[in-house]
Amino acid sequence: MIKISIRDIPSKGLDIDRDVSMEGLGLSCEEVDIRTPINVKAHLEKTGNVVIAAARIRAEFGFLCARCLQEMSEAQERSYKFDFELDPAVEYIDLGEEIRQEIIMANPARVLCRKDCKGICPKCGVNLNVEKCKCV
Repeated sequence: MIKISIRDIPSKGLDIDRDVSMEGLGLSCEEVDIRTPINVKAHLEKTGNVVIAAARIRAEFGFLCARCLQEMSEAQERSYKFDFELDPAVEYIDLGEEIRQEIIMANPARVLCRKDCKGICPKCGVNLNVEKCKCV
């Protein structure tokens, strides 16, 4: 959770640089595989009746190849822009919730370790990228 008090955003804007665990953003292992703390850098500005947030996250994401089931990981950097309409009844904005939703939506349904992945043999289970199958 990255809650920011609207009163703490000065006229020149507010810069944030934090490391947050995936649990700190409300993410679970079932939703996404993140292997490092998530570095969140953001600049927030009040413009009229809106808070504009330009955020950048950096983390190492884990994936499982859809064909050969090989585990892999990749450091990724993603950028987001968010607009929060100001409401007199609201004192805080939750940048973490917005980032959480974007991470889930950007998580690919299928990942391949490489374009020409041969997968696994359906009979013996050998990884065909690594060795040749001896099945008939």
